[in-house]
Amino acid sequence: MNLTQQLRQTFIQEHPLEAARYVEELPAQAAGEMLHTMEPQHIATFLEFCLPGPTAEILKQYPLATSAAILSRLSSRSARAVLRQYDSPTQAALLDQVDPAIGAHLRRSINLPDHTAGSLADPHVLTLPPDITVAQALQRVSHTIGQAIYYLYIIDHRTILRGVILMKELLGAEPTITVSSIMQQNVKAIPASANALDIVAHPAWAQYDSLPVIDQDHTFIGALRHRTLREFLQSRSSEYQPAFLSDALLQLWEAYSLSGIGLMTALGDALTTSTPPGSPRKEQDTP
Repeated sequence: MNLTQQLRQTFIQEHPLEAARYVEELPAQAAGEMLHTMEPQHIATFLEFCLPGPTAEILKQYPLATSAAILSRLSSRSARAVLRQYDSPTQAALLDQVDPAIGAHLRRSINLPDHTAGSLADPHVLTLPPDITVAQALQRVSHTIGQAIYYLYIIDHRTILRGVILMKELLGAEPTITVSSIMQQNVKAIPASANALDIVAHPAWAQYDSLPVIDQDHTFIGALRHRTLREFLQSRSSEYQPAFLSDALLQLWEAYSLSGIGLMTALGDALTTSTPPGSPRKEQDTP
């Protein structure tokens, strides 16, 4: 290891959070090359401070066995969040390489039951850390525009949901201030274990077209879009009891009628018929 590598490793070990913010800005290949001289345990310790998306991209730069060795040294919370960034075959390949006990635990914890908010949430939406500037946040948005939606969710290095920012608010903010200074901290979220009726009944749909889904420890699972929920309900309408759901939804329709929200009507139609609603609510999934 040369002097530059030694200095870099020392900085990473002594200032992991600052180093994580720098590494997250790098192309995945460059980040992987920068870390490759470190031992898997040291890489894992450092990656605990990185967001799940960049961490997954960095691990893709290594052979499968090396990635699995690093993954097995992450905390369970971080390992679950990173694994959810991969498709099912890649998840299985990585889990086959880790310690059997760790792999068994992770398999149980990343597989969320069907028909729950956790299974419907998209884990690939762009998330931002709270301690970067607005200018840095906009740069990340420009690099991953396909993952950015109208709402930007703010999570810390433990993948805990801390806030939300509307894209238009980020675009209009002073570039030098931090993301945490403009985020809304009182975030309306859906528990990952919520079933279809609980999801539909969530009052925050009156305000938002996308809602964050969190685990019981407030770990960010992903974002559930109104469009995704509607499509799911349309495809599964025959599995529910329309009379029971309609009675429950009637109360919700009455509550929302004064504000002119049409979402509950669209979802009610989806639950009781297989025909798409006539005038679905306008989506705001992209800026």
